[in-house]
Amino acid sequence: MTTHVVTGATGLVGAALVLELLTRTDATVICLVRPGRSSATERLTTALTAAARAYGREETNVDEQICRAVPADLTQDRCGVDPAEIGPVDEFWHCAADLRYEDRHRDLLFATNVDGTRHAHDLALATGATVFNYVSTAYVAGRRTGLLREEPAPAGLGNNHYEESKTAAEHLLAATTGPVIRVLRPSIVIGHSRTMAVAGGRTGLYTIHRRVHQLDRMLTLLGDAEGRGRPLRIRAEADSPINVVPVDLVAADAVALSTAGAPAGTYHLAHPAPMRLRPGLDLMFAMSGLAAPLLVGDDDGFTQIDREFDRRLDFHRSYMSGQKVFDQSALRAVLPDAALLSWTIDAPTLERVFGWHLDQLSATASVRAAVR
Repeated sequence: MTTHVVTGATGLVGAALVLELLTRTDATVICLVRPGRSSATERLTTALTAAARAYGREETNVDEQICRAVPADLTQDRCGVDPAEIGPVDEFWHCAADLRYEDRHRDLLFATNVDGTRHAHDLALATGATVFNYVSTAYVAGRRTGLLREEPAPAGLGNNHYEESKTAAEHLLAATTGPVIRVLRPSIVIGHSRTMAVAGGRTGLYTIHRRVHQLDRMLTLLGDAEGRGRPLRIRAEADSPINVVPVDLVAADAVALSTAGAPAGTYHLAHPAPMRLRPGLDLMFAMSGLAAPLLVGDDDGFTQIDREFDRRLDFHRSYMSGQKVFDQSALRAVLPDAALLSWTIDAPTLERVFGWHLDQLSATASVRAAVR
């Protein structure tokens, strides 16, 4: 029996990864969890139960024999964990990350994403782990376009602090010795490939969708019927690829790389044939009862509403322009039948994704109204 350690197990990718490890391997899984208002064990149990229900899986018990939580803090040396408490370890999975990108969060972002990666790697080294799997992002590509190889990303080209922190963490690991380093780079992670549900934070595509939903609610409250029928202007490129991947397939391919004994290297866990922005945005707006937006190259002629919406999309604008093609040669060499390579994204699938999220947004609004 092997032992795997996972950070970020209460997050979107981390929880799916833990469930996959428990389903497809005989490993004991130790989850490093930062205690909050509740204990590490309670937080982990809540997260895994929610993920199992959302993804149609059998619920998982957090117990000492199969899966357990260990209190940890990425900002501390070796994550504040005594190596003897969890070792010896076979593989270490570092999924935890801070997703905040605003200037005011930069120091905390780097403390978690860069220093935290150092602390996690130091802990892995101290426990005798032979493999360190680092969950990065395909968007360390930053401002680069065209064919993006599964190789180290150059520094200084990030569109935001988040991308810069993930690039810095990759560079840090490249300079280390010890465990085999696998860098796993998912693209834009969405919900489950069958249930469409998300267990964890809803960021990325869901943030844009939430902004559109908020716009619809605002115009409705203002009684601006004309505004709802007026196309919003958005700075974006119609044919830009939107590379979304389901969380369960990301987890499935990550674990498959592990069980296949994949060598050190970088692996793009991305979609080989992504949809284009135009049809996705049109569908998103239509499902919220809004006119299809006008995609433009600058802010000339923007109304006040256009400018406000544009401000709220500031972080996401770089993902709505440019032609990025993620090479997957390394992934295909190890996993020619990788789950992500056979998954199809089309308008009906995207409609189900948006439909699930609209139900969640409506439920949240109803709860808030009831509280008031």
